[in-house]
Amino acid sequence: MTNKDYQKILHEIKNHIAFINSSLQFVEKSHPEIKTFAYWNDSMEEISSLKKMLIELSSARLSNDLNLEKTSMDSFLPKLIQSCAAPFDSQSFHCQIELKPCLPKASVDPERLKRAFFNLMKNSYEAMEGVGTVYFHADTEGSFLRLNLTDCGGGISPEYYPKLFTPFETTKTNGTGLGLMITKQIIEAHGGRISVTSRPSEGCTFSVYLPCF
Repeated sequence: MTNKDYQKILHEIKNHIAFINSSLQFVEKSHPEIKTFAYWNDSMEEISSLKKMLIELSSARLSNDLNLEKTSMDSFLPKLIQSCAAPFDSQSFHCQIELKPCLPKASVDPERLKRAFFNLMKNSYEAMEGVGTVYFHADTEGSFLRLNLTDCGGGISPEYYPKLFTPFETTKTNGTGLGLMITKQIIEAHGGRISVTSRPSEGCTFSVYLPCF
């Protein structure tokens, strides 16, 4: 199945879900008392979860379609991380950036890489319950850029490691497990890799390696 066919199927499913959602919202508006009925709120939440899942599945399928640009990491990375952290910016949540001077250039797809790091930032934000500091460190290791994102959440249980990048495997309520899978696909499409180191009860570090020149 081509990407075009896959997206067409997702689009059709999305249209049907949107119709059901609109119909239910109309019923709720016409009959407000229905919100007190058993399972009504649960049903509406399930519809919202389906919509979210379709968006993530669409992103997963497109993660290999890269538009690579030769990019200077010195100027690109601070903007990338700041834009990923911006939606979560608050007085209680912060991002501290440290870059090694004169980083080499790399061929990246800015939009796809932004999606990958947004997923990691979101993961850290949720693990820390919106309170604390995420540390971003960029350095080189051999012929790779090493980009570390470190949080101070609760860390990851060792028994969950094998499932970490598996779709629909998640410890989060209402989560889909697709975010980290999509991030891994995007990084690997760049010719890189991603790993994680957990510190039980203290947090974890996601390390992204991208080929540079």
